[in-house]
Amino acid sequence: MSRPVVVVAPGQGDRVGNVEFLARSDDTPFFNLAIVTLEPGQGVSSHRHEGEDDSFLVLEGTLSLTVGEDARQVQAGPGTFVLVPSGTPHAIVNAGHADVRFLNVHAPGGFDRRIGLADRRRLAVS
Repeated sequence: MSRPVVVVAPGQGDRVGNVEFLARSDDTPFFNLAIVTLEPGQGVSSHRHEGEDDSFLVLEGTLSLTVGEDARQVQAGPGTFVLVPSGTPHAIVNAGHADVRFLNVHAPGGFDRRIGLADRRRLAVS
């Protein structure tokens, strides 16, 4: 059976704090897609995802990342893409003075469930 097409209007994704999920695990098992906004000083301390890639496409501002066992520092401005393979330690922070917005993709899906979003079917266009 084919899955329905999912259309999410601007601002109508499922939210957990500053994360707006556009593609959820109940939409597709292959990935989660979210838009994340970090205010100055906000971030996530070093962690790793086993069995899941984590990626970032910066839309606005500069996202500061610390990646890998060697704690490489990356300053990712608008248009920069960063792919963090599964098992790789990484941390993110907005070290600037303005908000940072980025697309965040976890693949395969499941991240939304791990942070507490229950499955639900949204209105789909088929």
